[in-house]
Amino acid sequence: MLAVQEAGYGYGLFTTKRPDLWKWHLENLGQLCAEAWDDGLPEEDSEWADPYRKKFSRWIDDSGHADTDYKANAADLQSRHGRFGGEPAPPWPMLLEAVKSACFAMIEAAKQVRPGASERAAEDPTSRLHRSYLWQTLTSDDTPQEHRVDALRAFRRGFRIGRRGRPRTLTRPIHPMLEPPAIWEIAAPALPGPSATRERALRALPVPDDAKKLAAREHELRALYASAWRDDVPEEDRLWAALYRDTCILWVNNRRRTALAQSAYEGYLQSSDGRFGSEPAGPWRSVGTFAKEPWYSLVDRVEDAPEGESEPATAEAAVWEYWDALYRDAPSWDSDPDRAHWLAAVRAARRKAQADDGPRAMGR
Repeated sequence: MLAVQEAGYGYGLFTTKRPDLWKWHLENLGQLCAEAWDDGLPEEDSEWADPYRKKFSRWIDDSGHADTDYKANAADLQSRHGRFGGEPAPPWPMLLEAVKSACFAMIEAAKQVRPGASERAAEDPTSRLHRSYLWQTLTSDDTPQEHRVDALRAFRRGFRIGRRGRPRTLTRPIHPMLEPPAIWEIAAPALPGPSATRERALRALPVPDDAKKLAAREHELRALYASAWRDDVPEEDRLWAALYRDTCILWVNNRRRTALAQSAYEGYLQSSDGRFGSEPAGPWRSVGTFAKEPWYSLVDRVEDAPEGESEPATAEAAVWEYWDALYRDAPSWDSDPDRAHWLAAVRAARRKAQADDGPRAMGR
């Protein structure tokens, strides 16, 4: 799956000329890069990760931490406000190597899907890379320095997120779901194993007119999905079961996470008389997809606050996360005129979390 993701991020990077989308894809690519050092990867991903780690060994050691020559590159992003002070901050050459690897992965994936479909399939991958608009922008001396700074910051942020793993907001346990979320059909490719094969066969059947036959089929599907939550899943079904469970957990927790972020946003606006900064702010539904990401980062830090941490310290760290998600430096907390509003946002998110009225109990 990680190899497929790398090709997908390559496609995203090399099919747009928008720097804002580059930053988003580079953050995802940095996170993918960090996952290569995860010791718990399934066998399929480990086969991809082994050569990937070797490729980046000049910057990151075998444990996923900075090597001796690399530590100087990490100093500029250490912060008492974030959760990743002292962790590796990949240097610019590592970003370029990751972009090149994603490009080659994209080209190879295209060959497998459409072998020999065009003259480009026979072109040298390195030549294609060097002619691309993205590569020329990243490597040209004429590129404004701020573009490189933003690109590297996005990649580093993704790498740090990948090293620390998913936040608590996305990993909370849920009740077993016996009906898959709508995204399951997209998330589940042609997985191997008898359970995956049986699921595809049942889903491919036409809907019967007879109510008893329909009920019997739905019962069989529910039993199949229930088996994914068992502790004794057979070896041949483990990949299918793990992906099903992960999809359900993410779906449920994403909905709850969105509810927390909305509460934080609305708590801020209630404190600020409906203004964010100096501008009037609209309702949550008017906030764009990318503009919501910083609020997700904020509530992630609120939920991950260490036990015993004071509320102002949590708010300060959460605000740092908010601005870091925008690839910007947070204002000094001690002189931030919006401190009261940020505190209101943190309190609103915590009230929502304590009420626990998100869609956690989705087992049916």
